Amino acid sequence: MPTITAELSQKELEAIREYANLCGETISDLIRKALIREATLADGYGADDPAYEYQMMAVPDNGSMKSKEHKIIQENYNKIRRILGWQEITL
Repeated sequence: MPTITAELSQKELEAIREYANLCGETISDLIRKALIREATLADGYGADDPAYEYQMMAVPDNGSMKSKEHKIIQENYNKIRRILGWQEITL
């Protein structure tokens, strides 16, 4: 199987690792899925293959967000933003 390498800063690696953990994916699988989804506009037009689906585990599937879930999601994203030294966001 072919291998792709990427040069990352320590902060980038930590942020990607954290997001992969939140999605229940390995870094390798998350990057593969994200790139295929981006290359095929799967986020806008839907993926033809469910093997490329991923999402943060705290995100509800039914589209409704309760206040507690909303705060967890916001904190998850802000944790990754803090790792990168970025400003926090409010959803």
